[in-house]
Amino acid sequence: MIEGIIKVLIVTIVFVFISCGQGGNTNETVESSTNEKVVSQKDKKIEIALTFINGYVDNSNKLNKAIGIIEWVNSNDLTTKAFKIEVKKIIDEAYKQDPELGLDADPIVDAQDYPSKGFELESLDEQTNFLIVKGKDWPEFKLIIKVVEENGKCLVDGCGIVNIPKDKRAAR
Repeated sequence: MIEGIIKVLIVTIVFVFISCGQGGNTNETVESSTNEKVVSQKDKKIEIALTFINGYVDNSNKLNKAIGIIEWVNSNDLTTKAFKIEVKKIIDEAYKQDPELGLDADPIVDAQDYPSKGFELESLDEQTNFLIVKGKDWPEFKLIIKVVEENGKCLVDGCGIVNIPKDKRAAR
């Protein structure tokens, strides 16, 4: 009976040893898992940025039925608190300076006009988390979006002129 248990244990140990790559380098698995996590995080940043800006375009395309910029941003759970605060500050400051006109351009798209069919990714700088998106129907129209990680979530922290340094903004 004991011999049978020992044989089963030996066979099980050998099987486990063989199925784990015969004791090979386990760093390959760790590296593979790490690379998958990095790719997954990269994909999250891209998805958040595109969901945010294309949702904004969808709202803007509603014209008279669109909700205002501040209201739309505040109702959006894809942005940081700092982004929401900065959008309100920019708009409030513009109306202080010119109560009739306010802003002469949309701060989120950094222009008066925008690609009406939305945006797609052009590039992502993983060092700075700045994405460059381009118009689907206007590829020359570029926009910079910054995504950060807060409390384990990827969120938009900058877009257009909002929280994007002047030297990083798309040329207009």
